Amino acid sequence: MDDLGYEKTLAACAKSLKLLGLEYLDLYMIHWPAPERELYTDSWKAMEKLRQDGLVRSIGMSNFHPEHLDRIFEMATAQPVVNQVELHPWLSQEDVISHHATRGITTQAWSPLARGQILDAPELLEIARSHEKSVSQIVLRWHVQRGYSVIPKSVRHERVLENSRLFDFDLRTDEMATISGMNRNFRTGVDPNDRN
Repeated sequence: MDDLGYEKTLAACAKSLKLLGLEYLDLYMIHWPAPERELYTDSWKAMEKLRQDGLVRSIGMSNFHPEHLDRIFEMATAQPVVNQVELHPWLSQEDVISHHATRGITTQAWSPLARGQILDAPELLEIARSHEKSVSQIVLRWHVQRGYSVIPKSVRHERVLENSRLFDFDLRTDEMATISGMNRNFRTGVDPNDRN
């Protein structure tokens, strides 16, 4: 968030490229809208320039609500390809997801396991037992079957491997509905409108 604004965004990208030793980035994203600061639209203009100049291939954002996305679309010449949002069974963000669908934006879930807080949920434990999978695998499979890109975090090698083993089973329609019905509008992080 410290690098919001046109010039700061350009400088942040140049610094990242130098530190990474790369000529271009595959994806570059605005991390947070900070709407009260009124700088994310200027950052978006810089993102478009970076893409036009070939320094980034794709541009997107993280933690943008529909109203933030609409402001971008009012002035954008390049469409965001992804919006990375907190998304898990306790925070289904249906309004954000449907907005992405109308705009052709890929939904990417950060904290897809609610920072581990949902791993003891009885509904998920039951579904996991029926598939002989872990709760993490069940929740990540729910994300994948809904068409989301997911970024589960783990520092343990065995968990990383477990999290990648999602493609040898499918959740049934009733199981998908059960998981989708768990929404509580519970955030493990801060609402983007509350942090500027």
